[in-house]
Amino acid sequence: MSDDHVADDCADVASRIRDMLARGVSLPPEVLRFIDSTFFNPTAAELAAVAGDESASERDPLLELLFAPDEAFQVELEEMIAGRGLDEERVAGLLCRPPLKVLFRFPDARKTLGLEMTPPLARHFVSQLRIARPIPADLSQAIESAADAGDRQRARVLIRNARVQFTPETIAFLSAFLTQVGIRDGQAWECLRVALDVLSDGQNPAGLFQALADRKRWLVKALTRGRKQEALLGQANIETLMSQGARLTVIDEADTCRRIGCIDRICAAVFGRVPPPGPLWTGDDAVELTSETVVDAWRHSD
Repeated sequence: MSDDHVADDCADVASRIRDMLARGVSLPPEVLRFIDSTFFNPTAAELAAVAGDESASERDPLLELLFAPDEAFQVELEEMIAGRGLDEERVAGLLCRPPLKVLFRFPDARKTLGLEMTPPLARHFVSQLRIARPIPADLSQAIESAADAGDRQRARVLIRNARVQFTPETIAFLSAFLTQVGIRDGQAWECLRVALDVLSDGQNPAGLFQALADRKRWLVKALTRGRKQEALLGQANIETLMSQGARLTVIDEADTCRRIGCIDRICAAVFGRVPPPGPLWTGDDAVELTSETVVDAWRHSD
């Protein structure tokens, strides 16, 4: 692809991003929770003062959080960047020429916070878009067949954002998953997230089936530990257990069961078999993975 072609593509994408930002950005709930918990329900003027104070320790985390595109922004932009050869530095530079002021909208009486897109913030913003990370052609084709028209861009964004190395093995696995499972129901979307999470670990020397099986065993272990912990908490309070050296953890049983169910669905579709729940551990940390309660959770996790 010629440099002129790249320059034109970068200019088109930068112009589109500027138009989208010029509409203003509605602050999502997680950003509001961070702002209100960190700055004690500040006014827009107070936040503007923090953003303008280079000596404030909270300034950089605040700006990086504000100038980070959410999934909805990426999905809207995805159709335009698909198949283009883009340079992040060029796009970031064009976001600041001419200067661009972004209005962040609060859902309450605080109304708006106006901040200028500086070159460092533009580079941070563009890096979060992953616009220079192409999705392999075989994977793009699998996405076309796996999702309805309105969901294809969302699927591309999830895959583009994942820290997955696109090797022949991972491309073949994801293509098979998309072809066999599709992404047309709620659990299928969760399965895609689980698959991408496992692939992002990058530690699968024995193969992807084994990586999924190892993750399932870890989840079953966590589920069993959580149930044992619940039994202990029914016999003594937290302070007593901690004084006895117990290590207490928070286990979301419903979420853990859903992820186990996802792994089973992925493996059945792609490999034609389901990984067993265990056993894997010995000694004081042993877990009885074939107990009635664990197997029941495993079977009904989907």
